[in-house]
Amino acid sequence: MTELRFLLLQFLLVTTNCENVGWKKYFAEETSEFHDIPLTWEDPTPVPDWLSGTYVRNGPAQISFGSERRVLTSWLDGFAKLHSFKFSGSQVLFSGKMLESPNYLASVAAGELQPMVTLNGFSNPEEEWTWWEKMKILVNSLLLTAFDNNNPALWRIGKDNLDEGVYLAVTDAPVPLRFNISDLSTIGMEFPNAWPATLSGCAHWIREVGTDNSINFQRKKGLTGPVYVEVQRYRPEDDYANPQVVATFVPKKLSSIHSFSITENYAVFFFYPVIIDGKRMFETGFHVFDLLTWLENEQTDVFVVNLKTGNVTQFETKPTYSAHHANAYENGENELIVDISPTPYINLRDYLALENQLNPPEVSTGVFTTDEEEFERYTIDLANEKIKSEHFPNTIKNKFVNNFDFPTINEDYRGLPYCIVYGWSAMDYSRMALVKKNICDSTKDLVFYIEDHYSSEMHFLANPTKTAEDDGVLVTIVFDGTKEKSYLLILDAKTLQPVNKAYLPHNIPWSAHGMHFPEANFQIGKENIKNKPKKQMKKLEL
Repeated sequence: MTELRFLLLQFLLVTTNCENVGWKKYFAEETSEFHDIPLTWEDPTPVPDWLSGTYVRNGPAQISFGSERRVLTSWLDGFAKLHSFKFSGSQVLFSGKMLESPNYLASVAAGELQPMVTLNGFSNPEEEWTWWEKMKILVNSLLLTAFDNNNPALWRIGKDNLDEGVYLAVTDAPVPLRFNISDLSTIGMEFPNAWPATLSGCAHWIREVGTDNSINFQRKKGLTGPVYVEVQRYRPEDDYANPQVVATFVPKKLSSIHSFSITENYAVFFFYPVIIDGKRMFETGFHVFDLLTWLENEQTDVFVVNLKTGNVTQFETKPTYSAHHANAYENGENELIVDISPTPYINLRDYLALENQLNPPEVSTGVFTTDEEEFERYTIDLANEKIKSEHFPNTIKNKFVNNFDFPTINEDYRGLPYCIVYGWSAMDYSRMALVKKNICDSTKDLVFYIEDHYSSEMHFLANPTKTAEDDGVLVTIVFDGTKEKSYLLILDAKTLQPVNKAYLPHNIPWSAHGMHFPEANFQIGKENIKNKPKKQMKKLEL
């Protein structure tokens, strides 16, 4: 009966109309600044009393500055706004503030977007940068200030406490923006050393297993020789400009890479047959995604870096692309397991283009953000230098369950054997579901879906008792299209069912990533505890 119910609900999803209620409001600009507003839980159901730390979301919030000219055409180009949720058991304080990068402040002052690198081009060719404006962007590119809109992700380096932690808004550009996690004010740009030249970084930093070290990489270029990759370790005592160099290697192609994986002893990098053709940057107006190029007849190069010795081993596998790795681990001495969420590379340019994103179909086409790509496992045989890939079963016969992005895990299992990954799935743009994928037992897969509620990436907060991998809660931001209001949603990580939710006094537009900082604890008075005696939300399980 349960399987029949799943099949019926899937049929309804792909054959009935969807009014996309409130969808366009989800992308309304929201630049207001506010601080430490107490939130009210909708239901009397208690949230866990062990909730603590600060959850921060980073995402686009502003695409125009008053002028009708040079309005940004990709939501991913929207300038970053930070939102924070300070937890103390049932008490939550909500704050929001724009990230004030130099280019953002200059554009606000001028009332129009100022010359800078963008991801997508302008809608009107007459609005493109002039030759002199492109020269200015070129000079700023050499100074690493041509792109400072760090809107997708967040990280902390430095020591594990409020006073010494260095909180960063990060992207794949090499210069993060430091912010104050207490009031979300922008502190300034963090630059790498001036030489060798740093060409790019990576938005998704990773904790080294069993430590508070951060692992990342940058692409570098000396006066002579090819571009090379520098794998870096940031120990708590290291500043941004001076990490420990783990290894260097020269890739065959300068692939577009947004994330990677680590295990206890290795870092694993997939260099896909997708590049950004930087030599054409000036002629195409400094619009990065216009330069995305798929390299025909090229494989995916895989580099395995030993984090202890710096030794680098290279492999090849089939052509693919993924923005987000989920996790990796060692299966014995000579085998690595790497799980990724593949997606069409051109989605970087086209999926978040507003002309597409604002106009989802009313009748479902059944097309996912990931297209036909499914969550995938790669097994790397270190001894025989072979790689094989495989997909996971869909035992519960649900369309969402293997078609997801923004994979999230219990970070206690980062780089270690694990069973559970949580993800976000979107079909036809607006039909969004949250997924719990059990890669060890697919009969335990779960999906949570509410029509006209537009969800986003989840983040796992572990119960301090740590009785199981899924012992904890998931936090995420959802936009209720019927009410045209955002809410903070707490889900039980075991059942993928709501624990409670709190509607927000200020909406949070579509955003990609968030991060929980457990060390960022603040004193919250009892007067901030609020609950509303309301019935539990109506929900539709798939």
